[in-house]
Amino acid sequence: MALQQIRLVFLSLKRPLQMLPSPVSAGSSEATSCAVSPMADSALGLSSQATSKEDLSEIDNANIATTLQSSGVLDLSEQPNPDDLKTEELLGRKTQSASVESIPEVLEDSSSLAEHSDSASVHDMDYVNPRGVRFTQSSQKEGVVLVPYGLPCIRELFRFLISLTNPHDRHNSEVMMHMGLQLITVALESAPIANYASLLGLVKDELCRHLFQLLNAERLNLYAASLRACFLLFESMREHLKFQLEMYIKKLMDIITVENPKMPYEMKEIALEAIVQLWRIPSFVTELYINYDCDFYCSNLFEDLTKLLSKNAFPVSGQLYTTHLLSLEALLTVIDSTEAHCQAKILSNTLQQDKKEMVKTTADNSERSPESVNGSEQAVESTTAVTSIESKGGHPPTSGHLMADKMNLGIQEAEGACSGVEKKTLKAPVRFSSLLPAVQELNDIKNKKKLLITGTEQFNQKSKKGIQFLQEKSLLATPMDNNEVAQWLRENPRLDKKMIGEFVSDRKNLDLLESFVGTFQFQGLRVDEALRLYLEAFRLPGEAPVIHRLLEAFTEHWRKSNGTPFANSDGCFALAYAVIMLNTDQHNHNVRKQNIPMTLEEFRKNLKGVNGGKDFDQDMLEDMYHAIKNEEIVMPEEQTGLVKENYMWSVLLHRGATPEGAFLHVTPGSYDHDLFTMTWGPTIAALSYVFDKSMEETIIQKAISGFRKCAMISAHYGLSDVFDNLIISLCKFTTLSSEAVENLPTVFGSNPKAQIAAKTVFHLAHRHGDILREGWKNIMDSMLQLFRAELLPKAMVEVEDFVDPNGKISLQREEIPANRGESSVLSFVSWLTLSATEQSSLRGPTENQESKKLALECIKLCDPEKLITESKFLQLESLQELMKALISVTPDEETYDEEDAAFCLEMLLRIILENRDRVGCVWQVVRDHLYHLCAHAMEFCFLVERAVVGLLRLAIRLLRRDDISAQVLLSLRILLMMKPSVLSPSKPPSCFRPS
Repeated sequence: MALQQIRLVFLSLKRPLQMLPSPVSAGSSEATSCAVSPMADSALGLSSQATSKEDLSEIDNANIATTLQSSGVLDLSEQPNPDDLKTEELLGRKTQSASVESIPEVLEDSSSLAEHSDSASVHDMDYVNPRGVRFTQSSQKEGVVLVPYGLPCIRELFRFLISLTNPHDRHNSEVMMHMGLQLITVALESAPIANYASLLGLVKDELCRHLFQLLNAERLNLYAASLRACFLLFESMREHLKFQLEMYIKKLMDIITVENPKMPYEMKEIALEAIVQLWRIPSFVTELYINYDCDFYCSNLFEDLTKLLSKNAFPVSGQLYTTHLLSLEALLTVIDSTEAHCQAKILSNTLQQDKKEMVKTTADNSERSPESVNGSEQAVESTTAVTSIESKGGHPPTSGHLMADKMNLGIQEAEGACSGVEKKTLKAPVRFSSLLPAVQELNDIKNKKKLLITGTEQFNQKSKKGIQFLQEKSLLATPMDNNEVAQWLRENPRLDKKMIGEFVSDRKNLDLLESFVGTFQFQGLRVDEALRLYLEAFRLPGEAPVIHRLLEAFTEHWRKSNGTPFANSDGCFALAYAVIMLNTDQHNHNVRKQNIPMTLEEFRKNLKGVNGGKDFDQDMLEDMYHAIKNEEIVMPEEQTGLVKENYMWSVLLHRGATPEGAFLHVTPGSYDHDLFTMTWGPTIAALSYVFDKSMEETIIQKAISGFRKCAMISAHYGLSDVFDNLIISLCKFTTLSSEAVENLPTVFGSNPKAQIAAKTVFHLAHRHGDILREGWKNIMDSMLQLFRAELLPKAMVEVEDFVDPNGKISLQREEIPANRGESSVLSFVSWLTLSATEQSSLRGPTENQESKKLALECIKLCDPEKLITESKFLQLESLQELMKALISVTPDEETYDEEDAAFCLEMLLRIILENRDRVGCVWQVVRDHLYHLCAHAMEFCFLVERAVVGLLRLAIRLLRRDDISAQVLLSLRILLMMKPSVLSPSKPPSCFRPS
């Protein structure tokens, strides 16, 4: 019941115009009171006994607002104009200081007025449940229309719900906090709260703070509910919550990395799930990069979180848990979205090309009617439109109001031209030149940020050294510009507050101190309020002359900002000094142990006659006394616990109110290239580890899918180094290069994971071979291993020959035993010594044979010959790298033998013939290789024979081409350069024969 009521209340923010009455009779207020009373009574059990004047005035303001609304004076719309925002802010300004717990009782009082005005018969019919909750019937008289909930009423309700989530309020039990979180979740799902300044103010301060505090809760239900509410906040309102989002992600990172045995494993798991949910929001990851990594004074959230997830995907114990897989899931979320954007761009380009070809064909076809031409163009345009809509992302909105906004998008676009509604103009942050900064601009900002961090670290050690470093890097002017340095000291949150105080208070930097004080806005602030803002920017030194110098500059600037409310400067100085002494007296534990804290009368007495011989305003002194007593002026970095937490939160809110808090939204797909260059390394490393350690089919397939998507993205952006790294990683999992040749068929055939890796390597090489560079070397090494293990198809090991009657010979040759008769006798003896079981096992199919059969089937599916036949489609640079990998295989004593070199030579010759149309670009390399094999040979061998045959084969096929015939004919002179010992061998080339 409560959830439904809250939903209805906040839904009134979406379409209030549809609920407003036209003329409302005098009895409408009576009906409104009756409608409100059930909600008021139901909250009685959670209220306190106190009722403040602010609450009463707030309810009166709410009633006034409702009356104005019903009479047409005050109107709530979904996009309120500035005048409406000012009105509702004036109505709710005093609400922040009101007692939250007294709201239900005030509502009860307002309801009791309605009950007295109702008839006794209606009141007698009220129902009170066993818990004391009263349900009042609403009697709607004839001609009376119910007035919807006004904005002040909704604000009060929202503020009350937020108060239920305060973990530091001793009145809030776990049940109450959980209920409050549930109701707030309903409110966030139902209403566009960000459209209303007063509601947004509650979200920025109290709500975010309470939710972050609940992240430390030990109860999982409160922890999970707070994460759910945080997700809804940052899904729809992150442009207003820049620094709150930064703190939230840092807290999640701390939860994931903390090594606390008392922390449940489920908390880390839920935190990772929260990150995965955030990363699935379209353009969220890009916005992290733009607004934080490319901000001078924010954390590198995207980079740090990527490193954390990659590290967390590697289990320490070697066993994979849910947290490791969730970390991989988060990394793959970026890859998935980037791959989808690349596919959408490819499809869009294809459709545009098809459209151009269709229009061109139609124009050439004179017999076609104009109607059919228009119909074709409309069909293409509709297809393009559908594709563009689908490419925007299929992520359904989580919040109800986001869904409604998405449903109304088409209507709004259609009515936008004729409605005349002013659209909100977006402003780029100060550090950017436009709303979509160029990549080079972002790189410059990141480089400058690194220098600023280095300069900050040096300043925190020695202030002059840090300033000098920044001047050397041209980040600060030379000679020193006091205004520029003062602004840097104010806006850089990484600076040590103690070093700031020492630097600005130096006697040599009086002009800088004046500029530093001038950066504060003291207009309209009391002395204690301005002093609080001033002293929280640095640590006040302990020396009396230094304090005097700092306070003197403060009082001078405060008087310039606020006129002369005091008799003279000395009076203002004395009041500021008294405020500091009062703060020390009230909150310094060492002082409080020795003396009783100062009372209000003693504070007044100390300042008697100081204002130019007169007294200060006593009411002002009382307000200042209570302000200091209730809230300490925090000296930065000297406090811990809740006091420091309050200070840090205050700094966060101050930063959010400055231009620094601007949050830039970007369209999905922007800067995908930059994000991928930062994530591919950690992602491929995590994929490799998970693929290696996991034995589950689903996880293996997920890893392979990730590899393929990374390959597609790298191919789309032409990132050869990424693709090479991926191929190298996958080649290691094939076991083709690590196993001995004699064991390779058995090991490879019995290892499904190695077969999957091999299929993936060849598939990627076939599909994206254009960007393969250094990876060709690894693929060729794998091919050589397959050749040695006799796992390649027959067509790849049979080559042309002029002498053999069949016209072909096999590159795989068998060794002829030295004494064939002796070998036969030994074989017969060994067969006789075998047992019957061993003999039968030889006759039937063995396990090794089955493994080799599976290996052969896998290699057949890999289709390695396709690397040769489709080499004609490779880009020239990739083709040259492939040829370079083949030429590098030359006989040596350790790595390659003569057969390996012959196999690679034959592959090279076939590739040349496949690329005969552009052979002129690579002929010199081939000619040099053949020259090295023939002219440098010292004796005749099988490799020289194949080189001579290969040169003749090339000449036969290429001499017919006019563009290359002269060079080929000239290359035949290589045969004349061969040594006589090679041309007339005295013995057979080797003790091998063709198989």
